[in-house]
Amino acid sequence: MLNATLCGLVLSRGRYDFLYATSPPLFVGGAALALSLLRRIPMVFEVRDLWPESAVALGELRNPCFIRWATALEEACYRRARRIVAATRGIRDRLAQRGIPPEKLILIPNGANTDLFRPQPEAGRALRHELGLEGCFLVLYAGIHGVAQGLEVVLLAAQRLLQTPEVCFLFVGEGPCKADLTRMREELGLSNVTMLSAQPRERIPAYLSAADVALVPLRRLDLFKGAVPSKMFDAWACGCPVILTVDGEARWILEQAQAGLFVEPESPEALVEAIRFLSEHRDLCREYGANGRRFVERHYSRQVQAQRLVELLERLDKA
Repeated sequence: MLNATLCGLVLSRGRYDFLYATSPPLFVGGAALALSLLRRIPMVFEVRDLWPESAVALGELRNPCFIRWATALEEACYRRARRIVAATRGIRDRLAQRGIPPEKLILIPNGANTDLFRPQPEAGRALRHELGLEGCFLVLYAGIHGVAQGLEVVLLAAQRLLQTPEVCFLFVGEGPCKADLTRMREELGLSNVTMLSAQPRERIPAYLSAADVALVPLRRLDLFKGAVPSKMFDAWACGCPVILTVDGEARWILEQAQAGLFVEPESPEALVEAIRFLSEHRDLCREYGANGRRFVERHYSRQVQAQRLVELLERLDKA
């Protein structure tokens, strides 16, 4: 945070109308707070996750002194900001519950870069050939392998589908749970699971185009009822339907889009049932994917979200 503040002081010698910061990481907000005060530049603060609240709920953050310090920094960022941009309705509503004035809160949801994330059928077929996954019903998880995702549930579902050879799983990414998940795959003898390291972002559309369905999982926590993972929009932008295990706001969006299935969080049995259903109804699966692409283009493209942000900044500039 100190380095970011010092760099900002050196680089921000011109005149700026606004300072825009996004969290997490919260320390970016801390650096922006310092610069905003020192340079007397109005600050707009984007919140994509309620940190440290989410880290405490997941058990990832336990030190009470650090929690108090991080919460105080978070609250200071909220007080200083002229406007707070919430990435989901759940975040907006939670901040309102914590006493942030409603007129200070603006909803600009996550979205997908539809220029980068688009259907790439030829690249998808080539990738399947390269990985030896031709002909199977391919279930993809691409993203961080962390505590919040509960990916051990996916491996338990894969174990139940070992006798269904037409279904295979592909994991792409890294994270704090990757080693444990790799070990679990070996212990369970999951020959239907392929695990790859993290890939460059520009390669992810090929993986999504190769997949028949993408997984968007989170653990069963009340906190996640206000979460809307951006990987859902990335998958839809590539014409790939999703199986979602996030109840609440994300489920509501999924049902509006008609672009996949919701299953109960942390239930291998429910996940198996959804995968089997989609593998047996591939026309419906493709229809879900096409619905997702149209829905993102209309409502959740980065272009749409950028225009909303420009309009917000213009209103603030005139105020």
